[in-house]
Amino acid sequence: MHIKIPENELQMIHDRMEKIGVKNMSAYIRKMAIDGYYIHIDFSELLEIIKLLKIDSNNINQIAKVANSCGTVDSKTISDMKENHERVLKKVEKTFNKYLDIY
Repeated sequence: MHIKIPENELQMIHDRMEKIGVKNMSAYIRKMAIDGYYIHIDFSELLEIIKLLKIDSNNINQIAKVANSCGTVDSKTISDMKENHERVLKKVEKTFNKYLDIY
């Protein structure tokens, strides 16, 4: 199928594709023709949260290793770990609430 598109409308299509991060025009036009809309969700915040959770769990594991080998861990280390863990949990909650609001 071939269609003729005026230059100004073609630019509008390119602008919308760029705005939502789509590079394949054929796929974009098919999606729009069938559904009439295209939903693009940016998961970069979720990837950041996964990274933070990995760091957090590594920190907890290191503290557990020290506690198992020495028998004690100083309260400053535990306090710092708790603060960091609370920051990660707040970010998780904020991000997931944002995604839940979409649906």
